[in-house]
Amino acid sequence: MNRRVLLIEPNYKNKYPPLGLMKISRYFRQICGDNVRFFKGDLKKFAAQLLTEEFFNETDDFQSTALFGRYSDSLVNFIKAGKYSYLDNIPKLRGSLLEEKLTNLRRRFKQDDYPKFDIICVSTLFTFFWTETIDTINFAKKFLAPSGKIYVGGIAATLVPDAMYSEVGNDDVKILPGLLNKLNDFDKLDDVIIDTLPPDYSIIEEIDYKYPASNAYFGYTTRGCIRQCAFCAVHTLEPDYKNYVDIRSQLEQVEEQFGTKQYLLLMDNNVLASPNFPKIIDDIKSCGFEKGATYIPSNEYEIAIKNLRNGYNERAYVKKIILLYEELDKILSEEEAGEFYSMRESKNLLYYVSATRDKILEFDSVARLLFKKYHRRNKRARYIDFNQGLDARLITEENMAKLAEINIRPLRIAFDHYEQREIYSRAIRIAAKHGIRNMSNYLLYNFYDTPDDLYMRLKLNIELCEELNVSIYSFPMKYHPIRDPEYFRNRDYLGVHWNKKFIRAIQAIINATKGKIGRGRSFFEEAFGKNLDEFHDLLWMPEAMIIYRFKYKENLAKEWRKAFHTLNESELNEAMEIITRNKFTDDNLSKANSEKVRQFLAFYQISRH
Repeated sequence: MNRRVLLIEPNYKNKYPPLGLMKISRYFRQICGDNVRFFKGDLKKFAAQLLTEEFFNETDDFQSTALFGRYSDSLVNFIKAGKYSYLDNIPKLRGSLLEEKLTNLRRRFKQDDYPKFDIICVSTLFTFFWTETIDTINFAKKFLAPSGKIYVGGIAATLVPDAMYSEVGNDDVKILPGLLNKLNDFDKLDDVIIDTLPPDYSIIEEIDYKYPASNAYFGYTTRGCIRQCAFCAVHTLEPDYKNYVDIRSQLEQVEEQFGTKQYLLLMDNNVLASPNFPKIIDDIKSCGFEKGATYIPSNEYEIAIKNLRNGYNERAYVKKIILLYEELDKILSEEEAGEFYSMRESKNLLYYVSATRDKILEFDSVARLLFKKYHRRNKRARYIDFNQGLDARLITEENMAKLAEINIRPLRIAFDHYEQREIYSRAIRIAAKHGIRNMSNYLLYNFYDTPDDLYMRLKLNIELCEELNVSIYSFPMKYHPIRDPEYFRNRDYLGVHWNKKFIRAIQAIINATKGKIGRGRSFFEEAFGKNLDEFHDLLWMPEAMIIYRFKYKENLAKEWRKAFHTLNESELNEAMEIITRNKFTDDNLSKANSEKVRQFLAFYQISRH
């Protein structure tokens, strides 16, 4: 059908590529034969880039195309900002017909007259990215063809579809809650279940954004969860528990087209609940992730050239090849680098915006020899990660022995409540018994727990590390009621036992520890205190003194602690009432009745900057 399809992920920071859009890309590109494009970033800049591409497409002269490839960023910036200074450094442009074309493109940009797409799909993540997501959907309407449609799916679209539609909805927008796991439930052009398609990894190569976890296979071996935890949205996102998904066929297709990956990242929500768990582990082993597994990385150049030859996502692989040229250029000898540059320049292969598939394929006979000469493919360890964690209540000697047959690292076990400490400790001990020594867990806080509950869970992990000689990295995760009408748009929710100051204190500590807490006792005690009394002091301590602990440890922190512990009960209650609001303006502090309290609260106006 050759429709123009635009896939957009809002410009928030996230670790993993959008798996849903990767499968949708596969559907439109491979099943429907459509022209698919993916973008993540500044949509205004994207609009300027699209208009710049029109400029390149209308500029037939080879020399002009080669010249403007070098100055493509200046052209984009001119179309976006309208400042002629961006054009001053481009030879022979000012006063030419090409400048007039650019001025017309700038005029179109100002009028929101952007290149159009027949179908636009926007993914959504957590609801606390609400503003970014809503702005993205509304801006995307400017790219929509008159008879086109915008589809919005993903987590937020599933959890609060009505609220989302109320802010973005019209006849052109359709919210798609849930999974695309039924026949004809999306585009209605083919009998294909999109959720079962292997992801299209090529879209990652189209964008400048770099996902921290990109060298991985992404997938599921089960869907849903047997639990109905009050704090969890899985029973809404994946309401039906599916106890087996064939991962092997998807990985084989991905490896054939996009090369081998180092990691297998499985996003199952409760794999241990599956009666097919032994079969799942055998599948994982057969995919090359058995105990002690290693792999040899694929030749990225060979993968890119193969996909270019096959006509698969030309835009992505032209860009990928040019980036690989640049990386190769850095390791060539001076003589080789000079010759390599000259040959690329002769074929207009210095900049991806003006490079072409045909010229890259012509140049392959030269580039291939250099990549073969300098490409190093050393053997590396490869690991599997059940990223959503395992259910400690379901861990047994049998399933842990089976799990130990694969190269799992880390083993993630949720530890959401201190009341579960015996179940959790038993699970950790069984894992250690079967030789699994690298572990990690998510620690929910700000739900019905108390700050002491969080401290005790962290402390227990330190004790288990010492007892069992294992490594457990803890990641405290703040609870957000992502469906609550009052709070789903932000991160302002406070649990019943928490206040703004306690939340900020935990966040300050976690920032200082880079988001994770490791196995060292001295490290933990320095960060969270040697006991609950010291931890309580940290919760009430001014933020600057928490973040810059070592700077203030021997002076201001001592002064603060002395002042804090000399307040009488009445003064302490008055001070705490103000501190819990975590706003230390002169107006707020002046509300204290006691002069002693006002002097004490001056500590909280020390800036961390």
